[in-house]
Parts: sequence; structure tokens; C-alpha cells
Amino acid sequence: MNGPALSLTAAADSGAAAGPAGTASIPEPRTPAPVRPPKVVFDGFDGLRAIAAVLVVVVHTAFPAGFTTSSRLGPYTARGEIGVAVFFLISGFLLYRPFVAARFAGIRGSDAAGYLVRRFMRIVPLYWVALAVTLTVVSSKRVGVHGLAGLLQTAFFVQGYQEHWAIQGLTQAWTLDVEAAFYLAIPVYAWLLRRRDRPPAAQLRVELAALAVTFVAAKIVHYLVIPSTQTWMNGWNVWLPVWWDLFAMGMLLAVLSAWYSRQGRSPRWAELPGSGTVCWGIAAFFYWVSSRHLGLPLVPIFEATRSQDMGKHLGYGLFGFFLLLPAVFGHGDRGWVRPLLASRPLAFLGAISYGIYLWHSAVIDLVLEHSGWRLWKIPYPPFLLVVLTLTVGVSTVTHFLIERPCITLSREWARRADRWVARRFEGAARGGEGGLVSGAGGSPGEVEVIGKPVDSPTVPLASGLMSPRNMTDRDARDPSPPVRSLDPDLPGVPDGRASRAGWKQPRVEFDGLEWLGPQPAPQPGGPGAQPAERGGPERGGPERGGSASRR
Repeated sequence: MNGPALSLTAAADSGAAAGPAGTASIPEPRTPAPVRPPKVVFDGFDGLRAIAAVLVVVVHTAFPAGFTTSSRLGPYTARGEIGVAVFFLISGFLLYRPFVAARFAGIRGSDAAGYLVRRFMRIVPLYWVALAVTLTVVSSKRVGVHGLAGLLQTAFFVQGYQEHWAIQGLTQAWTLDVEAAFYLAIPVYAWLLRRRDRPPAAQLRVELAALAVTFVAAKIVHYLVIPSTQTWMNGWNVWLPVWWDLFAMGMLLAVLSAWYSRQGRSPRWAELPGSGTVCWGIAAFFYWVSSRHLGLPLVPIFEATRSQDMGKHLGYGLFGFFLLLPAVFGHGDRGWVRPLLASRPLAFLGAISYGIYLWHSAVIDLVLEHSGWRLWKIPYPPFLLVVLTLTVGVSTVTHFLIERPCITLSREWARRADRWVARRFEGAARGGEGGLVSGAGGSPGEVEVIGKPVDSPTVPLASGLMSPRNMTDRDARDPSPPVRSLDPDLPGVPDGRASRAGWKQPRVEFDGLEWLGPQPAPQPGGPGAQPAERGGPERGGPERGGSASRR
């Protein structure tokens, strides 16, 4: 890359012209600015959300139809709850990747204020609408809450923390209790791992070690609480530590994806023909094991033994891990798995997957109440088709009327929240240094870009904020800040200080950031990604995605 060389040469020539004859001034040394991570779009994640949402609908329709208990395929439809694990892995990957990519690049990650605003606006408005409508239109014999207390418990994601609170409202929404806890925990976890500046390779080792330790700790907690019947522990099934193992698997993929993206390559195995097929073959194997060899009951609600629950988490987690692999690594135009995940039908279903998850139980109840079908004796294919059609229709309407407007609104609210917090910190930091404020991770003379993770049903919305930090006297005289390439291998992006004559401020989204520079923003791309933003930032797992049987 010749950007730095040209910049230094120009500076030297300028100094020679201004200095005494026969001498050339040496350019002022500058600390190299951190190189921003390239924008990476994961087209296949909407397809993954679609698969997870349909699996959840399958398990919830097959049982009342009597298909699960009477068909040879019943053990497989009973394990449709595995979609919950897929959503959790999606959330772990998509929510954590922006944080770890920022640390590898040596820049500041997302601010917590804007992040929480985006998360709130992503899941709460539609959930409240779905809860209110369901309680209104579905018979109280099928759905209800325990008075005002029960309404508050279900509205604020705490209904699963006690047994006698659990079966009320949208019963599938217990997974949102877990998701909400993860949303709150991930900024804290990311903050703990960025308290010390480390070289990228050292940071990678710390990331992997932290995930290994927390994964094992979660397994120990899970093992200890399973048989507990104590009152304060009887809601252990929604404790975040119990489900952390699944989120950690997604976070592991996030760490590896950010690392390979920094290297500008994919793992070698991902470039081999048929790699996606092999991954999905392994995922199918773990689905088969979970369905046939873990001794899990066919009923959707049961008290699992320790061995059943531990085995279920392992089997479900490995299924989700290998299901996600082709969407994380490799090129989207190779094989059949990645193009399938990015296809329009799956991308559309993935875009409305949160609505599908929230509305399908109410649709099932209404169909059972107003049709002539008898419980346990329902022809399953027509029943599933009717439920899916109605659910997709309702979810499409609420996606355009509620989800998308809330996503748009949350962008500005998140920016305002971040600016408000930034002003408070800057005001507190002002002292006897002439009003200079030290930035969090910026170097003198740099324009610090505060990145925001992008959005999906499991991921925060794209939002950005550029603020001058650490400005020296020289920077005050020369307002044209240095412009750094977000990807050193992208052509046409200057390094060094932009000329005043060519200085413009185009603002476009770039890896959740707003690009500010004299040239057009670099185009998105990277290992395991496509330039089109069909399934990436604007919709998570989980996330959306995102994000859990949950969504």
C-alpha cells in the first residue's frame, strides 16, 4: 500500500520548500492510527433465522395435532425446539462480533447507551403489541396472566424466574428472559476484556481463554442447579449462566470470524468444495442424535434429568454450531448451502422471524378455537400450512408497521443517547489542559470513530458517531483530520492527512460506522461475506440475530 509513503513524501517536500536552503525538515512523527475493521455482511443469517423460526413452529404445531406422539417422525418434530439453540448462537455471534472486531483493530467499541436503546427498540415494542393482542383475542382459557403482577412479569421479561410465574402470557417468551439478560451482560463482558490494550495476537489468546473459562463455569453451574427445588432456584431454566454455553459457541465463531477477517482470508477448509454440505451433514447428525439417542420425551414440557438436560444442551449446541459455520466462513456463491441461506424466500422469512416467533402461538390457539379440527386428531400437513400462512401474513404486516419504524427511530435515539453520555464524560474530563479531552483509545490528532454494531433480529442497529478527540494545537490550525483506510487492502482509500481542497464529509454506513473522508467510502466485503446487504445489518441470534426461540 502506497498511501503512507505518498503522504510522508509530500510532507517532506513541503518542509524542504519552507526550510533553509539545502535542508529538509523532518515530518512530525505521528502514532499510527488504528486500522478500522472492514465491513462484513453475513447474507446467510436471515436464512438461519428462518430455519430456526420454522423449527419452533413445527414443534408447537406437531404436538397438539397428535403427529408427534403418533408418527414415526414424531421424535424429530419434538426436537424442533432446537431452533431456540440456533437463535441463541446467532445472538452470541452477531452481538459480540462488533466488540471483538473493534478490539482486534485497537479502536473503541460500541457505547452502551446507544446499544441498549437499539436492543430495547428491537424487541420490546413488537413484543408488547403481540402480548396485548394475544391477551385480547385469545380465550382466557388458553392464554392469561395472573392479574396486574402477572402482566408486569410478562411485560418485563421476568416471568420465567419463578415456577408459578412461568405459564402465562406468551409461553414461548421465556426465551426472551434469557435474551434480555444476555443483552445486558454482553457489554459488561466486552468491557472487562478491553480494560488492557494488547496486541491482536495476545487479545486473541485472551478471548479464547475467557470463552473457555466461562463455558466450563456455565456447565458447572448448569450441572449443580438442575436437581434443585429450592424456591429461589426453581426458575433456573431461564438463568443466563445455564444457557451461556450456547451463547459462548456463537461468540467463539465471532472471535474466529473477526480474526480471519483481520487476516483478510477464510479458513482453508471453508474454501474446499462441499465444505458447506459437510458442515450441514454434521449438523444433521447431531439433530439425529438429539432426537433418537438422548432419551428426551416427546412432550414439549417436561422435567429433565441431569443427563437429559446436559446432553440436550450439548447436542443442540453442536447442531447450531455446524449449522452456522457455512454462513460465517467461505464464499456465498460456492456450493448450494450458502446460496440457499441467502435466497429471497429464506431471507424474507428471516426478516420477519421475530414476528413469526411471537405470533405463531396465538395463531395456533385461534385456529384450534375456530376450526372444526379436534385436538390430537388433526391432519398435520394442512394444519401446519394454515398456521404458517396466517403467521407469515400477520408477521409481514407487523414487520412493516412496527418493526421497521422502530428500527428507524432507534437509530436517532441511539445517537442522541451516545452523544448525551459523551457530553457528560467530556464535561467530567475537562480540567486544566486548555479544554482538551482525552479520548478512549484515540491518538493525538486522530478523529475517533465510535462504532456501533449493526442490526438484525439479533443485532443492534447500525448507527455511528464521529467526534474529534485529543486535538492538538496543530490540529486546531488544520481542521482536515487524517483519514485512515478501514481496510489496508482496499484501493482508492487514502492514508494520511486529506487536503483541504478535497475535503468533503460524505456519511455512509460502514461496519456500523459513519465514514468521514475526502473519498467515497470503501465497499463492503470480507471473508464469508457478500457486498449486498440483503441479510446483514438492517433487520440478528440470534442477531439477530438478533437474535431466540426467541426469536
